[in-house]
Amino acid sequence: MAAVAAYRAVAEDLRRRIGTGEFAPGDPLPSRAALARTYGVGPNVAAAAVRALTAEGLVRGRAGRGVFVRERPSSGTMARSWTHERLQGRLALRSGGPPGGTDDDGRTVRGTPRSTTGEAPAEIALRLGVPAAAPVIRSEYLLTRDGRPAMHCVSWEPLTVTGGTAVSLPGAGPLAGSSVVARMSYIGLRITRSTETVTARTATRQEADALDLVPGAPVAAIERTYYADERPLETADLVVPGERFRLAYEIPAEPTDG
Repeated sequence: MAAVAAYRAVAEDLRRRIGTGEFAPGDPLPSRAALARTYGVGPNVAAAAVRALTAEGLVRGRAGRGVFVRERPSSGTMARSWTHERLQGRLALRSGGPPGGTDDDGRTVRGTPRSTTGEAPAEIALRLGVPAAAPVIRSEYLLTRDGRPAMHCVSWEPLTVTGGTAVSLPGAGPLAGSSVVARMSYIGLRITRSTETVTARTATRQEADALDLVPGAPVAAIERTYYADERPLETADLVVPGERFRLAYEIPAEPTDG
């Protein structure tokens, strides 16, 4: 019982020190041995206190580096409509203001995609309108905003669309790092619309690692497909940290006949 009370007391004091800013976001916590000496407890008690803070999402361990104070959740809004930024392959984010506005003071960086050629899984083939096991290019990459992970992306493109062209690999060629819209336009294909289906769920371990989240953190999972009229050109699974961003969609109201 004493050990339980001791680890809770250590955790409470560390929580207080984080709250007052003594340990700021991004700062490392002292080592387990240092915490044990500071609080006059055993190393197991110190480790239990750190585990409690990790479970609360206040700190996060980094393999081989230690335990660090996590960034505090923010409430930015990610615009998913046809913004100028999105057409350029960047994130359109805002912290406030009118629904159509975006903030321009942030910096979006698209990591170099890791691309491989393989067979389309059944679900992906259905989304792309191609036969099961049809050859596709699969690409995985991360988008960051001001140095923080903002979106994890996995995309698939049929080889019948981009294979053998200068833009077959999203991370290479004359339009490396450009948007899907720009790359398809380069080979004479005009994207006319996109669809997005959003699901709220918890992050997988791989997603949590990529997005710097605690396991089980909430995310918005977006299933997106780009079309040229009725022909799918690309489909992707996008994962956005729920604690950092809201998703905003602008839906134009077109006049109808009748």
